[in-house]
Amino acid sequence: MWYSNDTPVAIPQVALSAEVEHLQGAHWKASTPDGFKNPWPSAKAEQSFVEAAKFVWSGVGKKRPELADGCTFVPRAEVDFTPPTVGVKSTWLGHAAVLIQYAPVDGQERGLNILFDPVFSDRCGPSQWFGAPRRFTPVPCGATVTEAVANLPPLDIVAISHNHYDHLDIPTIKAIYAKQAGTPPAMLLPLNTTRIVRGIVPDELVREADWWEEISVTSDRGDAQFTYTPAQHMTARTAFDMAASLWGGWCVKTKREVGAQTVWFAGDTGYSAVDAETYEIDDSRPVCPAFKEIGSRLGPIDLAFLPIGAYSTRSFLSTVHCAPIDAVRVFKDVNARKAVAIHWGTWDLSNEPISEPPRMLAEARDKVGLTKDEFDICALGGSVSV
Repeated sequence: MWYSNDTPVAIPQVALSAEVEHLQGAHWKASTPDGFKNPWPSAKAEQSFVEAAKFVWSGVGKKRPELADGCTFVPRAEVDFTPPTVGVKSTWLGHAAVLIQYAPVDGQERGLNILFDPVFSDRCGPSQWFGAPRRFTPVPCGATVTEAVANLPPLDIVAISHNHYDHLDIPTIKAIYAKQAGTPPAMLLPLNTTRIVRGIVPDELVREADWWEEISVTSDRGDAQFTYTPAQHMTARTAFDMAASLWGGWCVKTKREVGAQTVWFAGDTGYSAVDAETYEIDDSRPVCPAFKEIGSRLGPIDLAFLPIGAYSTRSFLSTVHCAPIDAVRVFKDVNARKAVAIHWGTWDLSNEPISEPPRMLAEARDKVGLTKDEFDICALGGSVSV
């Protein structure tokens, strides 16, 4: 940990490896890291705003009786942030927000605490007053952004998968860094994403990463190696920054005698683009090769967090979002041992029935021979330990 007798204002929670030079890859649109693409046949070409408008219009006027009480089909649990005594404990905080707590080392009161993609605002969009979808299930640790952040344990690292509003929420980030002004957590971001949090997060605590780049974290509470992994997705905050920031997931490796050694947060991703509303496995269709590479380079994965919602209509969303039948194949490709479903049960973002993803996951598990213990949903606010 960094301490300085000359700097009484803020003591960062962890130390980070130095920034590295980013080298152009096949997913860069040009020679500068400010435009990106999915470089595989498994993805369709970048969608236009006309196509996006057609998709939005296709859902206008649809009856959503389930929205009256999302908690009838999203199980809930009392949040418990007690640190684990061994291994790793994960808590699902809604949509893609996941808190990872490591067991203490060397007599410390707690281990590393890592928060992925925290979004505690009511709406996942540029305005909290109109336009963007509102939550149909609550944040499990607080009724407001401030309350939810206040109830979190101290954070060491905040890791963001990409810049979409349902994964990177400025009110939540501001609340985290206001609460921990004296002991700010590090923030790990994809390429060209710092521009969004500049002025909120101290520059020296931010690291951006390209696909496959590593960031080392050291502290009194343990060390970890973060690798930013590829995903098949897209980014935008406005109509003028389509694919200007990178997208991906985070793999965290630690060296411990007991419990999980490798945790992988997939972020948001598709698997195989389709042109029809199909949920069958078709081996003639190309699939994203990145996941087998992740499994080969970083696996086996002890605990994975895989998206299962916001997949219909498939002709529009299959490039960028997994249906459950895709998620179970990602599980197999990355050589996962256990997975928790994320990216469902929070906002109405697409056209499938909002209670459908868990049912589809059960069917998909059967098709590929996985068990409920290997890959399942988690209660909102509930925890899974490995």
